[in-house]
Amino acid sequence: MTARIVLRKLICPGALAVLLMGCYSAKVSKEEEIVPLDAVQLKQRPPLPLDQRKRVAVLEFEDKTDYGYGRLGRSASSILTTFLIQSGQFALYEREKLDKVLTEQGIAGDKRFDPGTAVTVGKTAGVELVMIGTVSGYGYRSKRAEVLFFGSHVDQEAEATVDVRIIDVATGRIIASESGRGVVTVSTGKVLGVGTSAGYDETTAGNALRAAISKYVDNLIDESLDTR
Repeated sequence: MTARIVLRKLICPGALAVLLMGCYSAKVSKEEEIVPLDAVQLKQRPPLPLDQRKRVAVLEFEDKTDYGYGRLGRSASSILTTFLIQSGQFALYEREKLDKVLTEQGIAGDKRFDPGTAVTVGKTAGVELVMIGTVSGYGYRSKRAEVLFFGSHVDQEAEATVDVRIIDVATGRIIASESGRGVVTVSTGKVLGVGTSAGYDETTAGNALRAAISKYVDNLIDESLDTR
C-alpha cells in the first residue's frame, strides 16, 4: 500500500509537468517586426494609364555579403520590382527579355553594374530609367535559451542594408540614390519535439531585405516620377 502511494506521488507531478509543457508548446508562435510584402502600404497614387507609365528596368542587385551565394541580390531586385508594379506608376521590363539583353551585351552574370553599363542596357531595352542596387550588408544572429526542462526558445535576428540608384537613360545621370536598413526578429520554440524548428528560416532574409527597401521605396517612386 505504501509503495503504491509513493509511486503515485512520483508519477503524478511528472505527468502534470508534461501536460503543462504540452500547453506551452501549443502557444509557440512566430512573430516578425514587419508585415508581409503584400500588406505593405505604399503611398496612395492613382494608377496611371499603361501608355503614360515610365518604362523601367530593374537590374539584378550586386550581393556584397558572404551569405547566400548571390541569392540576396536576386531577392532584393525582385522585391523592388514587386513594389514598383504595386504602385501602378511604371511599366516594368520583363526579366526574361532583360536577361536576353544582358547576354547580347556580353555582360550576363555580371552584377556590378555602373551607370555607363546601365545606360547601354537601358537604350537596348528601350526604357527610360534603369535601377541598379547593392545588398551592402547582411547579418544574422541566433540566441537559444532552455525553457523548463525539456524545451528551448530561439530568437533569430536578421539585418540587411540595401542601396539603390536610379539612372536616367537619356542623360546618363544618377537622378536618385537611396539606402535603407531593415531588421526582423523571429522567435521560435520547441517542447518535447513539438513546436517550431529552430533551424534557419530562408524567409527571414527576404523579410529583412523587404524591411530595408520599404524604408525608402515611396521616396524612390516619387523621385522617379519627378523626372517627367
